[in-house]
Amino acid sequence: MIQTPRLQLLPCSLLHFESLLQGNDTLADLLGITVQEGWTEYPEMVLVAYDKLRNDPSMLGWFFYLVIHREDKRLIGAGGFKGKPNQDGIVEMGYEITPDYREKGLGSEMAQGLIRFAFGHSYVQRVIAHTEEEYNASVKILQKSGMRFVGTIKNRENEDLWEWEITRAHYEEK
Repeated sequence: MIQTPRLQLLPCSLLHFESLLQGNDTLADLLGITVQEGWTEYPEMVLVAYDKLRNDPSMLGWFFYLVIHREDKRLIGAGGFKGKPNQDGIVEMGYEITPDYREKGLGSEMAQGLIRFAFGHSYVQRVIAHTEEEYNASVKILQKSGMRFVGTIKNRENEDLWEWEITRAHYEEK
């Protein structure tokens, strides 16, 4: 689990996924929190992520996190990593905060917590992220988290994305 001043990032275990698949109320009862409809903009990812974790349980902690607002005891988003760091020590992160909780600094707080977690492992050398090719809220979150623009890359669908990174050396300078 990753704690920040206002958030708890809970690695989504198979039990959490199974509860989610039974319905938001099942997860809410399990965790003692509120889980509202629309807590994620990508509900289809829940089943995909569940299957990935079922096939590789060692991904727990390097994968899907539930983002809980500690004071409100409410699920307000999801995020984490796209998998374990590769052989070069690179790991990619992603995040989302539900609209009701945006523009409060929670996205930056979450990203900083993920970066801190990643660099808490000596073999991680770089944390990367990708955004759409426009200056938007995700870009601001990455910049506030110490990430730097690297360049434009193509995704699997051959669309251009911006790539961002923070290296271990840059992280340790901060």
